[in-house]
Amino acid sequence: MKNNYIDKCKALVNWINGRRYLLEQAFPVVGHEFEETNTPKLFNELSADEQAVLVNWVLTTLKPIKTFSGNRTSYEIKHIFERTPLGFYVLNGAMKGAMLIAGYQIKNEKEINWTFNISERSISRAYQLG
Repeated sequence: MKNNYIDKCKALVNWINGRRYLLEQAFPVVGHEFEETNTPKLFNELSADEQAVLVNWVLTTLKPIKTFSGNRTSYEIKHIFERTPLGFYVLNGAMKGAMLIAGYQIKNEKEINWTFNISERSISRAYQLG
């Protein structure tokens, strides 16, 4: 059982590493004074364990949809994650990076707090679990 868990963790870390190119895009940030805490590249500053926990939470808790029906932002999502049992403090930019790694689309990348194509039901469920 333990080896199976370790193998799954290694597979997730490898999958994350294979998707890091998504963080290398140049994203405009409204107001340069916010850039140092809002760039998705901050995801890379988390430890490998933290990256795995954060991306696993996004993949298993949130559900993508085809449209941008809600106005839930990266800043709100980061706070939901921080209140979960395995949660920890993350910068807004690190959450943006995790969402990109997990495959979510950005409604307006010029905004400081990004809105993604997330199911409102999954956000409500995440609040309840946190």
